[in-house]
Amino acid sequence: MDKEIIITNPQGLHARPASALVEQMKSFDATVRVEVGAKSANAASIMSVLALGATTGDTARVIAEGADAQAALDAVEMILTTEDD
Repeated sequence: MDKEIIITNPQGLHARPASALVEQMKSFDATVRVEVGAKSANAASIMSVLALGATTGDTARVIAEGADAQAALDAVEMILTTEDD
């Protein structure tokens, strides 16, 4: 399953939100990829996620497979669209 999400987190997908994303992925039985433009990242790899260079306003296509695919998609959406404290 996949979903397109517009990144509205004011930080984009930089250090803190990327770290939160990778940490969240550990709790799901799912393989998740995030695509921004022509770049693709394994959501469980901090270096891969940071290399996307995703900023506020970018559209991310999130692809999830596995038993927890829907829950993983929901978690990614929350991180990409919620302002970090």
